Amino acid sequence: TAIFLWKMHATPQDIPCGGGGGCADIARSPYSRFPVGSGPPVAMWGTFGYVIIAMVALARTGADAVKGKFLLLINVITSLAGILFSLRLTLYEYQKNTWCKWCVASQILIALIFLLTLADWLLSRRTPAPTESNV
Repeated sequence: TAIFLWKMHATPQDIPCGGGGGCADIARSPYSRFPVGSGPPVAMWGTFGYVIIAMVALARTGADAVKGKFLLLINVITSLAGILFSLRLTLYEYQKNTWCKWCVASQILIALIFLLTLADWLLSRRTPAPTESNV
């Protein structure tokens, strides 16, 4: 969703949103950029966040248990930052009662990533790291 929104935001065309049309309204608002009003599109930051999460998750696949737990914690923190970052735009949508379905979908996606990584991290803390004596 973030890549699509970034591409659509970078072009002069309206973002297709279905019946409500809230996407174009949100894309034209100052809150669709960070820093507010003057920075790059929020969707660019979201794309970078999703890429970082994917790269850290990929790095975790070949990592030992200790490094894997650390990388998992990085993804917990990164996805939490994504939730907080997206929440400011979601709150703006709520205040204006104008909803961008793509933005809401991205908010739900990052929240799911956070919940799954948090659950995985909490479970990994309960499981002792393998040692030579219990391998």
